[in-house]
Amino acid sequence: MGRWGKRWRVSFRSIFFRFIILFVSISVLIQIINFVTYNVYLQYVQNRIERNYDSSLANVASSLNHLFEGIYQSNFLLSLDPSVLSVFSGEGDNKGTSKYADISQTVRSLARIQYIDSSIDSAYIYKRKDDLIISNEGTYSASYFYDKVYRFEEYPADFWKSHSSGYKLFSILPPSQISGSERNEGKVIIPIVQSKIAEYWSNNLYVINLNAKNIVRLLQDYKLTPGSVLFIADKNGTVLASSEPDFVSNPELQTFMGGILEQSAGKSPAVYKKQKMRVVTLNTNFFYNDVVMIAAVPENDIRSSLSNMEKLRWVSAIFTLLLSLILSVAFSKNLYAPIKSLVDRLNGPQAKGKRAMNEFEYLNDEIGRIMTNVQSLNQQLSYALPLANEQFLVKMLKYNYLYDDVSVEAYQKNSSFSFENDHFMIALFQFNFRKPFYDSFNESFQNDSSRMLMKLLKSLLPLDYPCYLLEMDSHLFCLLANVPEGADQALYERYCEDIVELFRKDEDFLRVHAGIGCVRKGYKGMRQSYIEAMKALWRISPFDGKRVYTFTEADHDQDVTRYLLSKEDENRLFNLLLSGKKEELHILLKQIIDHNLSAGMTAPLLRELYMRFYMIGLQVLKQRDKELDEEVGKSYTGFILSNDSPSVDEITESIFSYFENVANVCGETNDKFDVGSFKAYIDQHFHEDIHLELLAQKYNTSSQYMSRLLKRELGIGFQEYLLDLRIRKAKELLAQSDRKIGDIWEAVGFNNRNTFIRAFKGKEGITPSEYRSNMSK
Repeated sequence: MGRWGKRWRVSFRSIFFRFIILFVSISVLIQIINFVTYNVYLQYVQNRIERNYDSSLANVASSLNHLFEGIYQSNFLLSLDPSVLSVFSGEGDNKGTSKYADISQTVRSLARIQYIDSSIDSAYIYKRKDDLIISNEGTYSASYFYDKVYRFEEYPADFWKSHSSGYKLFSILPPSQISGSERNEGKVIIPIVQSKIAEYWSNNLYVINLNAKNIVRLLQDYKLTPGSVLFIADKNGTVLASSEPDFVSNPELQTFMGGILEQSAGKSPAVYKKQKMRVVTLNTNFFYNDVVMIAAVPENDIRSSLSNMEKLRWVSAIFTLLLSLILSVAFSKNLYAPIKSLVDRLNGPQAKGKRAMNEFEYLNDEIGRIMTNVQSLNQQLSYALPLANEQFLVKMLKYNYLYDDVSVEAYQKNSSFSFENDHFMIALFQFNFRKPFYDSFNESFQNDSSRMLMKLLKSLLPLDYPCYLLEMDSHLFCLLANVPEGADQALYERYCEDIVELFRKDEDFLRVHAGIGCVRKGYKGMRQSYIEAMKALWRISPFDGKRVYTFTEADHDQDVTRYLLSKEDENRLFNLLLSGKKEELHILLKQIIDHNLSAGMTAPLLRELYMRFYMIGLQVLKQRDKELDEEVGKSYTGFILSNDSPSVDEITESIFSYFENVANVCGETNDKFDVGSFKAYIDQHFHEDIHLELLAQKYNTSSQYMSRLLKRELGIGFQEYLLDLRIRKAKELLAQSDRKIGDIWEAVGFNNRNTFIRAFKGKEGITPSEYRSNMSK
C-alpha cells in the first residue's frame, strides 16, 4: 500500500496529471456556473411570483373594498326609509297597526339590501329591548332566531345581547360556522355589525351577514399556483377568510397564519403541510378596519415550473463532465509532449525512461542554475571596474577632491566609463533606524539592511536618464542623476516622495529623509549639488511631517535661528507648573514663544520647542504622581508625531492647552473622591438618568479624574459598568417576573425600547423576548 501511495503522489505531481486536473476543474467550474445560473433564475421566478401576488392581493383588496363600500352605502339606503329609522331607533308609535306597518316595511327594505350583492347572505335588525329580530326573511324572537334559524357556533344569543360596538360605525367580526334551518346548515358567515343608520345611533344592532363562500371563491380565483394559500386576517391575527374552504375549523391553518403575522419581515419562508412556503403580505383596510392580505406559495410549485430546465441542467452537466474527461486526456497529451521532450533533452541519454517528479520544478531549477552560472561569469568579468568607478565618484563627492575636467576625463577614458550628459543632480537618502528596529531584528538582518535598501532604491529608479546609486556612509545613499540641460527636476522629487511613502507605515522602526540639490553643470556643479542636498537634509526637522526637502536658490546663505529654550526657562516653567501658578505660567510661555518667533524661528523648530514643553509637563506629572486622561494624552502625542504641518498659531494654541491640562490635573487632590461610595451610589440609582458630568459635580471632582479612578478600581469605564448593571437587573426582571418589556426598560433606566433591545442583544446575543422565552422553558 505504501508503494502504491508513493507512486500516486509522484504521478500527481507530474504536469500531465495536473493538465488533466486543470481541464476537469474547468468542467466543474462550468457546472458551478450552471448551478448558480439556475438558482438565480429560480430566485427571479420567485420574485416575479411575489410581484404578481402583490398585484393579485391588491385586486382582491379592491374587490372586497367595493363589497364593503356597497354594504356601507346600504346604510344610507335604509336611512331613506322612515319605517326603518323608527324601528332601529325605537322611536314613534310602538302600538297598533302603525307598529306592524313599520316592521313590514323594514323587512322589505332589508330584503332589498340582501339583493345588493350575492355575497350578502342576510341582513337583520336586533331590537334588544324587545328581544326581537327583524330580518330580510321576516321577524323572529331573538332566542328562536339564534337557536333555530341562525345559530352561530362562535356567537351565542348572549353574545349579541351584550355586544357593544363602542360607537364604532363599522365592525367586522371573525367568521363562524352556522346551523339551524336547512338553508343555513354548514355555511360560514362573516358578520358585519353597525350601531348607526345615517345619523341615528341606537342600542339596537344592524347586522349584515356575508357568506364566506363567495369570498373564498374570489381568493381561489386569484391563486397563481395550485398549492398556494391566500388569507385575509384582522389586526388581532384572526382569519377572516381564506382560499381553503375549511379555514374556520382548520387549526393547522390558524397556527400557520399566526406564525406569519408574528414575523416582522413581510416576505419570509414558512412551513405549511410540510411544505416550505414563500410568503407575500399586503396591509390594507376595509372602511377603517385594518386587515392583512397574505399569500403563501409552496416552493415546490415554483420549482415544478422549472422542471424541464432542471432536467436539461442535469443532462447538460453529465454530458459536459464526460466530454471534459475525454478532451482533458487528449489535450493533456498534446500539451505535455513538448515539455516531456525538453525534460528528456536536459536529463541526457543516461536518464532516458526516468520521469521527473514535477517537470516545471525541474525546468525552473535547471534554468535557474544556468542563469546563475551566466550571472556569476559576468560578475567575475566586470567586478573590478564598477567598484573602482563607484569609489572614484564617492571620493569626488564625499572628500571634496578637486579634480579638474582633464583629470576626470582621463580617468573615464582609462576605465572605459563616461557620462552621457553634462549636467548633474544629487539626491541624498538618510535612513534613521530607531530603537524598536534593533529590538525586533537580529544582528544578521541589521547588518544586511544596507544591501536590501540599496537593492530597493535601484529597483525603483526612474529610467529617463542615467542614474547611479552610491553608498556614501552607513545608511546614507546618494542618487547621482546624469541629466541634460533643462531636465525636469520634479521627476526625481516624485521618486524621493515614493521612497519615503514606502516607509510611512513603518516609522516606528525606520524614518527616511531625502534632500535634493539643484541641477548643476559639470563636475564642479556635481559637487555643488551634493552640498545643496546635504543642506536640504539639515533643513528637515525631526518633529515635522515633511520628509523630502528640495534645495532652492533662496536657501543660499540662510541662517536658521535655534534659540528654542534655555535651562533657566525650563526650571522656571517646571516650578510654576508644580505650584499651579497659571497666570505667571502663561506670561512666561508667551515670552518664550514670542522671543523664538521674533528671532525668525520656523514652524518645524517651533514644534521641536513644543516637544521640549511636552517633556517638562511629563516631568511635573511624574513628580505629582499624576497622569493625563488617556484620550487627552493621545491627542497631544498624536499632534507631535503627526505628519501634517500645522501653522504657528495652531502649535501655540496647543502648547497653552497642554499646560492648562497639566496644571488642572496637578491641582486635583486624591481625597475628594471615594470610589467605594461612588460605586454604591451607582448601584442604588442605576435606574435614574445619571451621567459622569453630573456625578463629578456631586463629588466635587472632574469627570476625567473620576473616570480614571473608577476604571483603575473596577477594570472598566463608567459607561460600561452602568450598562452591565442595567442589563443584569433587566435579566432578573425578565426571568423572575411577568412584567411587560416596556415596563422593564423604563425600570432599569433606558430611554426607549429600541436602545434597550439593541444594548441587550449586544451584551447577551439575543433579544429580551428570546431571553424570557429561554428562561421559561
